[in-house]
Amino acid sequence: MLVISLLLFAGYLAWLLWEGYANRRARRTFRHVIHVNGIRGKTATCRLIDAQLRQAGFKVFTKTTGTAPLYIDTSGAEHPIRRRGPANIIEQAAILRRARREGAEILVVECMAVAPELQRVAQEKIVQGDWNVITNVRYDHVFEMGERLEDIAHSLSAVIPRSGVLFTGDENFFPFFEEQCRAAGTQAVLCRGGEGAGSENLAIAQSIARRLGVPQERLLGAEDCRQEFGACKRYPLGERQFLNLFSANDPQSSLLLLREQFPQPGELTLIYNHRLDRPDRLLLFIRYFFPYVSCQKLIVMGGGRRLARRLLRRAGLEAETAPSWRAALERADTPLVAGIGNIKGWACQMICALEEGSL
Repeated sequence: MLVISLLLFAGYLAWLLWEGYANRRARRTFRHVIHVNGIRGKTATCRLIDAQLRQAGFKVFTKTTGTAPLYIDTSGAEHPIRRRGPANIIEQAAILRRARREGAEILVVECMAVAPELQRVAQEKIVQGDWNVITNVRYDHVFEMGERLEDIAHSLSAVIPRSGVLFTGDENFFPFFEEQCRAAGTQAVLCRGGEGAGSENLAIAQSIARRLGVPQERLLGAEDCRQEFGACKRYPLGERQFLNLFSANDPQSSLLLLREQFPQPGELTLIYNHRLDRPDRLLLFIRYFFPYVSCQKLIVMGGGRRLARRLLRRAGLEAETAPSWRAALERADTPLVAGIGNIKGWACQMICALEEGSL
């Protein structure tokens, strides 16, 4: 039995050594690796960077972990990532090797870790990005990152590279990131967006492209980039307008997009899609979203919706629950309707139906 155990341990050790060697070999082949972190807009930023560099002639390989995890190969084709179990940062090592086999010059990888220690392992041991991104600092994942924005910023800074470049669109926390970068021998670049929520994501992508020598006249706009499934979009429903904000996730982004799309909302219904494993997100919406929005009706759907209604009532907010996403849409009888909270589960089914026009 001892011999078998020693053989198994030796085999496992050999596998770890090979993984490390293969990862280092793959990493050396790329001109740059761009590790994209932040609270909101990581997937959109990855896609914008990919589009900017690909049209400029760079051989780009991009991996995102948004609503539907996928990778975009060097030819521009999208491939879904099918997982046999829960998401694991070891997945990033396989992406590096695949990108190397395709001869990619630039690798763009969305950070898939939430816990700060896992973000640091992913950056320092696996991805080893040298031109990294922190899109913004907003309220989300407070159980893992901390309840204060300062704590969240500190958690996100785990991906700051050594002797590299950090691009960020968060003007409020730029001084903090600049200080962290200075200690790591890294340059911090603030990318100021224009009008509209999410414009900082485009500014980041354009800044990276300019740094790689792409002239201003060849830079793309946001409309030139293929959006991910579930992105912010308006759908006509007879005399009603439905605004999909399920993927915005955090309350601050949801509020910005809602005000941008419905500047004079009038009669509004909000449909909150709840996840039983993410009560923290609802608590954040109760604190940072609902007090700033006037709506005629609030409908809760998804897993654990009764718990969600109790939490809302405890906060002084009246809500009704819907037994299905179709019922939620049917009960939303105001001219304007917006979906918020979480994209996974019932919301994903709703958006699929809206995209297919099968309502």
